[in-house]
Amino acid sequence: MCYDIVTSKKGANSIWLAESHGVKQITAWLFRRKVQEVMKNSEKNQLVNTVHVDEFEIGTSQKGEQGRSKSEPKIRIVLAVEIRGNKPGRAYAKVIEDFSCKPLTPIFETHINPNAYIVTDKWSGYKPLKSIFPRLTSQLSDNGNNFKVLHFQIINFKNWLRGVHSYCSKKHMNQYINEYFYRLNFRETVLEKLLIRMFEAQPITYKSIKSNTT
Repeated sequence: MCYDIVTSKKGANSIWLAESHGVKQITAWLFRRKVQEVMKNSEKNQLVNTVHVDEFEIGTSQKGEQGRSKSEPKIRIVLAVEIRGNKPGRAYAKVIEDFSCKPLTPIFETHINPNAYIVTDKWSGYKPLKSIFPRLTSQLSDNGNNFKVLHFQIINFKNWLRGVHSYCSKKHMNQYINEYFYRLNFRETVLEKLLIRMFEAQPITYKSIKSNTT
């Protein structure tokens, strides 16, 4: 089941896991949630060298909306990706309230080395961060053409999430962000590292999982 969770390109939802492994859906769901709990990032490995940052939304656009709208049904996420040639290195993402500077700041402070060469689009919310990150520059997105590696990860994340859920609430989105980017960041040895974390983790009770259910 762990292997399926970390290798399924379309996302291993609990119904599919239950059918594949001959268990009840609630059993597969509970096990999957326990796996997610040990996929939380350690916040110890900052992104270095060249890092691209952008924001995106999960949800259907409402009538009359465009650009960085503030529609309540949408979930807003900021993503930072380390660029290694034409491939991604490590990447981290967070749910944010809106696209102003204050919600954008934590991913920079937690996950990006101050000496990294950071590139964002021209959105004004990033400008105040230049006082903290002197190597931060901005350029036009050109519909994602200037941030191809990063936008490819946005597309992949959205497609993967649809394979797990047709809908995921804002309250629980970070759990799925952690899962997706754990798989990406440890893609060479993901199963081995996951199993080690699971053996070393403290027991996780059904009650604690249920209180944070999705």
